[in-house]
Amino acid sequence: MNNHKFDVKKLEKLNNPKRLESLNLDLLIKELNLPSNSTLVDIGTGTGFFAEAILRKIPDATCFGFDISEEMINWTTENRVPSLNSRFSVKLMTENEIPVKENFADLVFIIAVYHELDNPMLLLKEVKRILKPHGKLLICDWKEGAHHHFVKKENILNHLTKSNFKNIKELDASEPFLCLISSL
Repeated sequence: MNNHKFDVKKLEKLNNPKRLESLNLDLLIKELNLPSNSTLVDIGTGTGFFAEAILRKIPDATCFGFDISEEMINWTTENRVPSLNSRFSVKLMTENEIPVKENFADLVFIIAVYHELDNPMLLLKEVKRILKPHGKLLICDWKEGAHHHFVKKENILNHLTKSNFKNIKELDASEPFLCLISSL
């Protein structure tokens, strides 16, 4: 796997509104068909940019954001969490351990992070542990050729299949991102 990690010195880049323009959240949320009071987990939350956008579309949901960078967690705690009225909290994680109980989340989403994972199979095992029965996983990451850091679609599909995720569906929700929804 690629050993690239985001440079936290460039974190303001993560808050660029153009990032939302490139992702059809309405289509993704419609396809996910989540209960309005869903529990969401954002892996690699960074500045919480996508978590906030998703929470604004699902007003009764709560989201728990996790990141391996203490600097990102501190920034997000100070700058993003207060505006979401306790519907969003953030916590430090190691790359393959998410500090929540089993059967916790209705949805886990990994947006623009998959290409940074050292061992995606270990993380997918952990995602399975925290998803509720019939829980869903959303992975959106760079399409081949859209960015110099990417994981081939076939590799992500292979990881999902080997991890026993089912109902894998590709959505045309973004030009630069490959978006895959799957469930347990």
